[in-house]
Amino acid sequence: MTELLTAAQLAERLKVRPSTVREWAKTGRIPEIRISAKVRRFDPAEVDAVLRRQAVSRG
Repeated sequence: MTELLTAAQLAERLKVRPSTVREWAKTGRIPEIRISAKVRRFDPAEVDAVLRRQAVSRG
């Protein structure tokens, strides 16, 4: 199983702010896994795949 990341950990990998990661998840731009009402985690492989598809469709 892939290690799930926090918004801060994912933000560090993507070189954006954690608030950006949370906003992208809120708007559906990237997938999130809800652990509870306040806790969300991110699968980095899934996020990378989605962001790559979005870049290809825009480019």
